[in-house]
Amino acid sequence: MKSVKIKSLRKGMVTAAELKDRMGRTLLTAGQAITEQNLKTLKAWGITEVNIADSEGSKKASQEEGQKAVKASPAIIKEQEALFKFTDRRHPAITELYDICLARKVQMRQEGE
Repeated sequence: MKSVKIKSLRKGMVTAAELKDRMGRTLLTAGQAITEQNLKTLKAWGITEVNIADSEGSKKASQEEGQKAVKASPAIIKEQEALFKFTDRRHPAITELYDICLARKVQMRQEGE
């Protein structure tokens, strides 16, 4: 079982465990193949990760996710933390926004060098 970020989730991957929303409602059952409609629904509900059964598809997605990891300097992280200090970083939307902003800052610094 692997935890796969929603942006790396692909159609046809199979869930390893039941997926519930914040209110405890079941969105997907264990062993269910992901469809395009499931991807849209998960994004709409703010789901950020899904437990996927080990397969070639999930291994490929995990490798892609590892390659996208951002290497930020402590100065950039400190600046980012100051911008997000009044937010709830546990919220999936804020987490995603933080990651996007951090990646953009690193990219801008690299282009400036």
